[in-house]
Amino acid sequence: MTLSQNIKQFRLEKNLTQEQLATKLGISGQAVSKWETSETYPDGSMLVPLAQALGVSLDRLFGNEVYTMEDISLRIKNLLARTPAKDRLHMIRDLGWQMEKGLFGSRPALEQPYSPQEILQKKSSSYYLRDYGFTHISNGLTPFFAVFPEYGDNLTQAIGDGEEVRKIFEAMSSPEMMRAVLWVHRHEEEFVFEPALMGMECDLGGEDLDTVLECLHNLNLVHKLNVELNGEQRVLYNTRPSHKVIALFILTREINYNNGYSYMSHHRNKPYLK
Repeated sequence: MTLSQNIKQFRLEKNLTQEQLATKLGISGQAVSKWETSETYPDGSMLVPLAQALGVSLDRLFGNEVYTMEDISLRIKNLLARTPAKDRLHMIRDLGWQMEKGLFGSRPALEQPYSPQEILQKKSSSYYLRDYGFTHISNGLTPFFAVFPEYGDNLTQAIGDGEEVRKIFEAMSSPEMMRAVLWVHRHEEEFVFEPALMGMECDLGGEDLDTVLECLHNLNLVHKLNVELNGEQRVLYNTRPSHKVIALFILTREINYNNGYSYMSHHRNKPYLK
């Protein structure tokens, strides 16, 4: 498309009249009209303000669809740097959703105008599955974006014989242990407590409490402290909640997911592990 066609298209997408766009730029509506009919062209000094008023980059304004990884990476970094810290992770998640749509390459997905509300409106998950890797993106109560590219046999190497993974799930398999793990994650980092407090609040006692504390220590979710108080040796613990455990729980819930998918592409012919 030509520059004049792009100006008109982006103006309409922003729901702006020619006069409204002209007001934003401090020019006459007649000037905008002439741009859109190719009678005249914007002065060079107007290009950046014009692109900003239309909410597009100069590349899009001129119809340049050739992008390099260097250009994109720099723009993403600058975009995040200019975003308030509290909104950056939400923006990264939104970027992940846009990348997921790009993987499918369908015209509706690629041509759909960007809307910051889209990420809040999507409720179903999506995945993209190939012999060279896969993605999984959740759009429900706990939205996340995960990508697993494969380099050689790295999935096999990461999982090994599965024994380490089995021990982690085994450690968390009892109701008593799960109550304790959730209890740890309801407290801030380095919260110091006596075993009796955990026992009372998690309904644990005797050998069950000892076993749970040992498992938590082995999982690095608590740290044992031997201290002297009032001339007596006491055993205390402090909490070490882990974001990796929360991520594991959230991803595990997706195993039981059986609703519809926003996008789904299932084309894998080789086994996951070698």
